[in-house]
Amino acid sequence: MKKNILLTGSSGFVGGNFKNRHADEFNFETASLQLTAPENLSYEGIDSIVHCAALVHQMNGAPDEAYDYANFQLTKKFADCAKLTGVGHFVYISTAHVYGDSGQLYDHHSSLSENSVCAPKDAYGKSKLKAEKYLISIQSPNFIVSIIRPPMVYGKGAKGNIISLAKLIKYFPILPLNFNLNKRSIIFVGNLCQYIALIIQGKSGGIFLPQDPAPVSIKTLVEEIAFVMNKRIYLFAVPRPILYIFFRIVPKISSRLFGTLALDSKNTNQLLEINLKFNSRQGLEDLLNN
Repeated sequence: MKKNILLTGSSGFVGGNFKNRHADEFNFETASLQLTAPENLSYEGIDSIVHCAALVHQMNGAPDEAYDYANFQLTKKFADCAKLTGVGHFVYISTAHVYGDSGQLYDHHSSLSENSVCAPKDAYGKSKLKAEKYLISIQSPNFIVSIIRPPMVYGKGAKGNIISLAKLIKYFPILPLNFNLNKRSIIFVGNLCQYIALIIQGKSGGIFLPQDPAPVSIKTLVEEIAFVMNKRIYLFAVPRPILYIFFRIVPKISSRLFGTLALDSKNTNQLLEINLKFNSRQGLEDLLNN
């Protein structure tokens, strides 16, 4: 029999994709915690909750209190109601931002595991980690908690750094991005949805680190984007001393381009016995050619 899923964030990128891609696999009920308080929702017959809704980074900024309310306080109330009414499984879509900033500029050899120290620097990451800790504190044999920490998610309709890179490649075919030391975990939304589905089917609890088959360097990512766009590009390397000066002057931009934020998904992949349906090139084709 199909499992009954209560989904939040169904109008968002991840939630909408999960509902559309797995409509034949699950029975979906949707809810908006902005419109209906958690205590007024119906939980009857629900097997698993998938909580995708969140206040993410805002272009014009948002007060810290707004992130805390949307990402922690509402999640807390939601989980309390779900547990009280007998829902047995709560899947929380968190973020790799709980580990900290956009990436390490000088350490390209380490990777982040489920047990790595979390040190978020902004209100978004802090609110998501706060929700994670609360969920873990109330889990029990009758209330399984699954926490998913995706890296940058991309696919048709997504916004973010990959789109910005694609625009750069479109207008500037000569770029100083011949740098292959860094490793960046990313995930195509179709692959993320596959992870979520397997976690629900197995009612698997714990912390999960999903990603595409392998992290990519900025050089590899740019070359893959150019291939999908059928654009000829020339990449050149910036001399190391100049690159380090760039790191110091604009660390935030530097960390996004040249930083390493690599997840270690070995435990996640073994537990779920996952065989990903898409590689990064297929994901980029979905993002850029639709």
